[in-house]
Amino acid sequence: MKTTYDQVSWNKSLASALEKNYSTNAVAEVLKGLEQLIQASSGMITLLSLSKKPKTICHRLLANENPKHQVENYNDGAFLLDPFYIKAFHEKASGIFVLDELIPEGFEESEYYNHFYKQLGYVDEVNVIIQVNESDSITVSLVRQKNEDKFSEEDINQLEVIYPTLKVIFWQWFIKSDKSISSSLESQIDNALANFGSSILTPKESEILQLILHGHAIKSIAQKLQNSIETIRHHRKNIYNKLDISSQSELFYLFIASVQAMPDNSTSDPMTYLT
Repeated sequence: MKTTYDQVSWNKSLASALEKNYSTNAVAEVLKGLEQLIQASSGMITLLSLSKKPKTICHRLLANENPKHQVENYNDGAFLLDPFYIKAFHEKASGIFVLDELIPEGFEESEYYNHFYKQLGYVDEVNVIIQVNESDSITVSLVRQKNEDKFSEEDINQLEVIYPTLKVIFWQWFIKSDKSISSSLESQIDNALANFGSSILTPKESEILQLILHGHAIKSIAQKLQNSIETIRHHRKNIYNKLDISSQSELFYLFIASVQAMPDNSTSDPMTYLT
């Protein structure tokens, strides 16, 4: 149950944010207030744009959380596999979303889950998603550690109550910020994922690879594609052989490395740029 202290802390953070006139320091105050309001361990605010990689506006990480893993690797390509990114960017969703609502069957066995949840000891994540226009959205990620309870229905309801206020604050921040976008990069990000491995794999193998990268287990892929489990395992073996890897962990890091190596304006398989 929310205490008076929680409410007072949020109101103080909100007042401080308004005083800072919708600057980046202002949204940092909002993040701090949200963490206090629902007792989140840490948080991060990210700007997602149509034609460039995500930009971390601000974060409040714990001592055991590595910005190299959470910020740099995420922004360099791992975000393409993030269920919240898919919800915000491809489905153009707005509102409050909890991890368990979005993940496919088998997600907890994926390398993305291992890298961004298991290794960091996260037990739960909730995202506030705000669409600021047709090509840009802002996500506020709030997490809890494994020694804590998952976010409650009351926590989610509290975020839904203040969501209209959050929309105004982030819209105003976006208007004041530098949001210039290079049109030459349009759709490059999506092409990186869509074309990954396409120069080596068959269309069927590419389809299965996409589902593996998005965290689907073998059983889930078999159901989705209406194939037997053994057929999917056979395809996965061929995919790994062609990519010269032996595990999902190697696949994850191969994907990140190839996206990082991809030059601007590319619409081809990012693997072709690996040396």
